[in-house]
Amino acid sequence: MSLSHRVLLLLVMLFATAPPGSALAAQEEPEYPTPEKIEEAKNAPLFTSHDLINLTLTADFRSLSREDRDPEEDSEERPATLEWIGADGMTNIQDIMISTRGNFRLSRRNCDFPPLRLNIKKGEVKGTLFEIQDKIKLVSPCKLKQDYWQQYVLSEYLVYRMLNLLTSWSFRVRLAEITYIDETGEEETFSRYAFLIEDDSELAKRNASVKWEWQGGQLNPVLLDKPYAILVEFFQYMIGNTDWSGPGLHNMELLRDANGKPFTVPFDFDFSGIVDARYAVPDQSLSIRSVRDRDFRGYCPDQMGRQPDQYQGVIELFQEKREEIYGLWQAQEGLDEDRVKDTIEYLDDFFEILDDPDKVQREILDQCVRIG
Repeated sequence: MSLSHRVLLLLVMLFATAPPGSALAAQEEPEYPTPEKIEEAKNAPLFTSHDLINLTLTADFRSLSREDRDPEEDSEERPATLEWIGADGMTNIQDIMISTRGNFRLSRRNCDFPPLRLNIKKGEVKGTLFEIQDKIKLVSPCKLKQDYWQQYVLSEYLVYRMLNLLTSWSFRVRLAEITYIDETGEEETFSRYAFLIEDDSELAKRNASVKWEWQGGQLNPVLLDKPYAILVEFFQYMIGNTDWSGPGLHNMELLRDANGKPFTVPFDFDFSGIVDARYAVPDQSLSIRSVRDRDFRGYCPDQMGRQPDQYQGVIELFQEKREEIYGLWQAQEGLDEDRVKDTIEYLDDFFEILDDPDKVQREILDQCVRIG
């Protein structure tokens, strides 16, 4: 039986478990990436190194920062210039387009500088740092005049790096120091830490999968790859994040592998306890008072058809990666010593639970979310 026929058979089996009329049952089988495209995505120069890069971004930031729009609507793209020093020591200057994005941080009441999306012309950056890149999210400080906002950027960057240590089904990131120049001359030039996030299409290619445009309401969590779903639930618990939903696809990117299995890949971690941003508050429906209080949002094993060895495998993976996770925070230049200390202590509390099966049961599994 050919691969395409095996995939079709598996999809038929999967559709049989999908709710009637759901998007999963309605969409046609997409075209999966070729081996060449998979390798190309894996070897993208921008995300195969963790070295700090220096960029200069020039645009009309005065009007951009004052843009007022509905976050549900697409932002108008504006011209900009991106500049960096290549591996050969030569200066690269590239015309690009930029737009604002986001929800909370887009509001001028919350931030004085909006998060951006860079739109790069693939055909013009071959052989450079940005080869194969197209659209890239840029996470920058929300407030420009308070230094502690830099700590939030660095912390959220490291959260992505932590997930990278645990699974390839995670967005890769690249830390940068960016100089922002307002081409009108009306705004001050400033330099800040920021980080670039891998585009979801490249994440999908790298994992031999495709993006899945879900249009059928809540996604049935039973359909998700079980070990990966458990890993995500434990990861969100580790970082103290409740600002997500798998079935609701809130701060989750939905992908599907060649076997038809859905994966929900998390992003946006600024409301997590480990980042501990001043503006972050838990949802009013939860019983916790602070984002630093962990609240397990995973689903109950008996309703998901999960096996004990799947949980044990995830726990052992976290324990195996513990020192590497700590090492990310201890080695990150620019982080305040107090923040590193507090973060390590916060992680210690999580690993103390993992090291005790009774605490895993009491603090995590017994707190699971039941369906219905």
